[in-house]
Amino acid sequence: MTYANVTKSKVSYFNGNHRNYMTVAGYTKRCGVPTNFMVQLEGSNRWYRVMNYCNSNSGTLFVKTKDNPFLVVNSWDTGYDK
Repeated sequence: MTYANVTKSKVSYFNGNHRNYMTVAGYTKRCGVPTNFMVQLEGSNRWYRVMNYCNSNSGTLFVKTKDNPFLVVNSWDTGYDK
């Protein structure tokens, strides 16, 4: 498991339908559910949407990059606690 080196974060509301990313049982599909957070990674100018993958009661925040489809993001790096 590789953790992302986040340099910047911002709130950008996801306006899509979250149901497209959920199973009938209420869990997330393997692609994850988009969150309202976007992050910029070290060495990149691109903003990445933070996704949430939940296979039980706890979720994992991650971003998909060209080199790594599951780069884990710490919740405090999103600015959620601010």
